[in-house]
Amino acid sequence: MCLPQRCSANMTVHPTKQRGLCMAVQAFTPCQSGGYVNILSSYEDGSTLWWDVRKPGSPLSSVKYHSESALSIALDGLCTGGISGGADSKIAMFTLDHQKGTFSLRNEIEIERAGITGIAIRPDNKITATAGWDHRIRVYNYNKGNALAVLKYHSATCNAVTFSHDCKLMASCSADTMVALWELYPPKTPSKLDITSEENVEN
Repeated sequence: MCLPQRCSANMTVHPTKQRGLCMAVQAFTPCQSGGYVNILSSYEDGSTLWWDVRKPGSPLSSVKYHSESALSIALDGLCTGGISGGADSKIAMFTLDHQKGTFSLRNEIEIERAGITGIAIRPDNKITATAGWDHRIRVYNYNKGNALAVLKYHSATCNAVTFSHDCKLMASCSADTMVALWELYPPKTPSKLDITSEENVEN
């Protein structure tokens, strides 16, 4: 299969040809799709398209959250929303309406230095991290969008970031040839012992 499907002779508008290079892609299987794969693809012109493989001829919908190339995209664990970054100085947080097949912008974060090449959302949907051209890893509260930390370890462009499945570690990589492992904002364990310990520390 290819997206879009091979164009027929009577197709007047090609859905992706004018959008330039495809820069990022994310596959997901929402529960509303009956087990069928959906795809988000981001392009050189700053647009992002939402595809359902049952309708490969054209996307369900498209948005253009970035004024320059959209370089990175990530979906949350519930497949109800995500975050994208690009060559501009903006991070876009969005939601997905599965009944209508549409995007909605819920938050826009302005950053001081342009260029976000990698994005990841932690599996518990609590925090998100971005990898930037400015050698920095930035960490945000995924729900509120507020900045939590700027990590300054790498000495060259940061290319990608990811979280471990248990949410305890984050890994980042850079053009400086280094991979860094981070332990930050570990998820709280709901056990009574841990809650008591935290209360004792605070007191």
